[in-house]
Amino acid sequence: MDNKFDVKKFGAEWAYTMDGGEVGELEYENFNAAGAVVKIHGLSVHPGYAFGKMVNASLLAAEFIKMLPENETPSTTKGFEGFYHLTDLKSDVSEAKIQYIIRDHDADKFEARKKFITGKVEEFNKKFGEGTAEIEIKEQYRNMKQQFEGKMHIIDIAEQAMKDANIVPKIKAIRGGTDGAQLSYMGLPCPNIFAGGINFHGPYEYVALESMEKAVKVIVNIAKAVKKK
Repeated sequence: MDNKFDVKKFGAEWAYTMDGGEVGELEYENFNAAGAVVKIHGLSVHPGYAFGKMVNASLLAAEFIKMLPENETPSTTKGFEGFYHLTDLKSDVSEAKIQYIIRDHDADKFEARKKFITGKVEEFNKKFGEGTAEIEIKEQYRNMKQQFEGKMHIIDIAEQAMKDANIVPKIKAIRGGTDGAQLSYMGLPCPNIFAGGINFHGPYEYVALESMEKAVKVIVNIAKAVKKK
C-alpha cells in the first residue's frame, strides 16, 4: 500500500516504479482520478398493487446512466481525453448503486468533470424528487507531472539508461495511474518505467521474458549512472 509507505525512512531523493507496459515506455504524467458512487432510492410495493405508488430504483438508474455523455467513456476516448467509466451497478426496486471512475489528465477539466456529474444528480432530483439520488466523490490520485518541475534530471537518467541498453525511449502520458503517482505527492518523485506487460487487466494479459530482461538492464544502468554522480 503506497499510502502507508514510509518515504522518510526510505531515505531516497527519488525512485522509479516498474509498472509500465511495452518496452521503452517512460512515464511521468498520469490521470487525475476520482471515484463516484451514485445511490438512487426507490420504493418497493407489491407489483399487483403498485399503480401510482412504486418507484423502481433500477429503472431510475437506467435514466441516470443515460444523462452522462456517451462519447466520454473509455472505449470512445484516447490520448489526453478524459472520461466517465461506469464500473459497477447493483440494483433492485428499492435501491440502486452506480459506481463510476472519473479520469482526466488536465486538472481544470478534472474538476469540471466532478462538478458535471454532481450537477446531473441535482438535475435528476429536480425531475424525480429531492432526495431520490445522492452522490459521493472520493479522490484517488493526482497527475504527478507537476511534481517533476525542476527535477527533470530524474527522467533524463532513465531515458539515457534505456538508450545505453539499445532501447528507444517512449515518453508518454499514462492513461491510468501508478503507485508512483501517490508516492510523488508524498515527497518521493517516482516516474514509471516499462516492465513489458501487454493487454493489462484483461484475459489476454501477458509479459515476454525478453521484455523483462530489458527492463532489468535499464534499472541496472540507472544504478550505475547514479553511482557515478
